[in-house]
Amino acid sequence: MSERLTNDATVDAALAALKSVAVATGEIFLREAQSGSVEIKEGAIEAVIARGERGIGIRVLDEQRLGFAYTSDLSANGINACVDIARRMSGLTERDEDLALATRPIDDADLDIYQAGIVDRPLSERGAIALAVEEAARAADPRVKQFRKTTYSDSESTTIIATTTGVRASFRESYCGAMTSAVASENGDRQIGYHGEAARRFGELEPARVGQRAAQRAVEKLGAKPLATQKVPVVLDPWMAMELLRAIGPLFSADNVLKGRSLFANKIGQRVANEKVTIVDDARRPRGLRSAPFDGEGVATTTRTLIESGVLRGYLTSLKTARKLGNDPTGNARRGGYGSPARIGPSNLFVAAGTDDAKAIVAALDHALAVTSLLNLHTVDPVSGEFSLGATGNYLERGSRVQPVQGITIAGNLTHLLDSIVGVGTDIVFGPSGLGSPTLVISELSVGGA
Repeated sequence: MSERLTNDATVDAALAALKSVAVATGEIFLREAQSGSVEIKEGAIEAVIARGERGIGIRVLDEQRLGFAYTSDLSANGINACVDIARRMSGLTERDEDLALATRPIDDADLDIYQAGIVDRPLSERGAIALAVEEAARAADPRVKQFRKTTYSDSESTTIIATTTGVRASFRESYCGAMTSAVASENGDRQIGYHGEAARRFGELEPARVGQRAAQRAVEKLGAKPLATQKVPVVLDPWMAMELLRAIGPLFSADNVLKGRSLFANKIGQRVANEKVTIVDDARRPRGLRSAPFDGEGVATTTRTLIESGVLRGYLTSLKTARKLGNDPTGNARRGGYGSPARIGPSNLFVAAGTDDAKAIVAALDHALAVTSLLNLHTVDPVSGEFSLGATGNYLERGSRVQPVQGITIAGNLTHLLDSIVGVGTDIVFGPSGLGSPTLVISELSVGGA
């Protein structure tokens, strides 16, 4: 059996293999990762899952034709075979003048995104997090007696990228998270509340908060009634605002813009939201859950303001789309693993904190709908911005909860919605996927009900 090469030695061997077959421009992407999860059922550990991966993806750019191959066989033969496949694939693809591989050096940014040993913690410690989530949910309200699923998960990974053009960099990252779906029951009514949180460090995860919020989400839906069709101010707490941001995120992709699949196309410098709204994508946020020093193409990441005081300032780009637009790449070509190509995506995308006191601005409204769940966000039309979403919520008068409501539909247009954000709180929160937002207040939306 041949000796296992280190990650750096593996990259060196792949670069040497590219040179041996006279590849002028090539890239090596290595990812090694370990992950695990613990699932709880009825107060006991039901399942423990461990996963591991280690492999390389190789891209070859020959006369503006791109070839890609990947392998988990990191022996000399496996590496050479992968290089050969990538080289031969480049001869079968179409020429594209906008293709490029990274050439600029990457700085040594310390983003504080790694804690050693997260995946090596004893099973008892990892299981205790999940158990503590359920205990907190039960303690929050006696009507919470069951859970559909409660999970603790963690991971550590190493990423290295190197090109024949001289770019070489690496980083390590860690992650841990907990989630649960609590079930509240009363008088034959059963409602489910989901909540999950994550952190870069084990000690920063707060299982009690996860359980308490899931319980709150479930309990507040009990006894929900229909709501008469009307136009009403809408309140999105930070977690619901993140769901809205998730739907908006793809509209900033330069790939979608160039293909005519974004309502933000050709609107740089134009007002696309209320002046209270500023949206930032910050891949350099310390301990950010989507922070990284470089993207899946080996381009240094950035902090980029996409909407500034309501005005569209830019898009998220890859090397190819940046060339098409005549801009510098933003470092947003994100890659899920060594076996997948890069796709444009946000990092830590967030609505910047405003200056409004969230409770005060909601209390000033005669009546409002505080949304507690949104369904089918994927159906939002990215070109027209039209949407019609199922929802649940709490009907408020002067900030006080009157009754929970369900079976409603919120309809409108994203352009109108963004322009109608009249309140942006100071209470910014970041969720487990890197999204962040404070409370948002929308002046009016159409709500269809009974």
